[in-house]
Amino acid sequence: MRIEVINTYSEIKKYIGRVKNGEAPDVCWEEMLSIYWEKLCCYAPFNLSDRKPRVITDIVTLEKQCALLEKMDVTVLSNEFERITTILPNYDDDPITVALFPSDAENTTVNEKQNGVIGTALFGNLMIQINPLIEQYEKWIPYVFAHEYHHTVWGNYWFMLHGGSLENKFVDALLIDGEADTFALSEYPDLKPEWIFGISEADREKLWEEHYRAIVLEKDVDYGTYMFGNEEAQIPWCAGYAIGYMLVQRYMEKTGSTILAMLEKKPEDILNELW
Repeated sequence: MRIEVINTYSEIKKYIGRVKNGEAPDVCWEEMLSIYWEKLCCYAPFNLSDRKPRVITDIVTLEKQCALLEKMDVTVLSNEFERITTILPNYDDDPITVALFPSDAENTTVNEKQNGVIGTALFGNLMIQINPLIEQYEKWIPYVFAHEYHHTVWGNYWFMLHGGSLENKFVDALLIDGEADTFALSEYPDLKPEWIFGISEADREKLWEEHYRAIVLEKDVDYGTYMFGNEEAQIPWCAGYAIGYMLVQRYMEKTGSTILAMLEKKPEDILNELW
């Protein structure tokens, strides 16, 4: 599968220059994004503007990030990404574009809990945002690619080959990310993502019994609370990811299933086999 990795540092440098010259950051940022956005969203069936990276206004820090991004070896990354696609083949031969953007250095959650690297799947293409000022960020770029790439393969199977046949129950969301992290960890087992391992096994079990078990087959679920956490509701940060991972691990242990086999199995059926 052909993968094109785009390091956006050259356009980011132009953005920095324009802002230093007194132009409005939001206008300059939007014009910079427009160079890439249509290509990134070329497979999307609807508008994905809500997934755009937010405007970065800390120009001093952005210059430091840009200098480091400029040094990244895109060829090495591209080769690793291609290796991942050979392990988990997609269901078509469409090329994949991966755009590397800087992550807002003021985003403390990304810096402190996500190792400075976050990803977004854009219906086939991927966007990875990076804060290269965070220690060991390089290790997490391939992991995030593997996670997001799994989403594209999963989505292509269920929404293209099966015509969107799922019922949009909350279990779908849980297992989509549970399977994606299981795949990424199978390739990078030495990494310990906070969104999974920041919650102990005992606490995952408690969360499942007290909060998730009763809602997992519902459609109208507060996604923000149950995937990303809500302190007032006593749901830890990114608990949905930890629960999804737990369910996938249990299913694989019980059935001996592989990641690829699970990809082609309806999430609700996976859950029913666990109950």
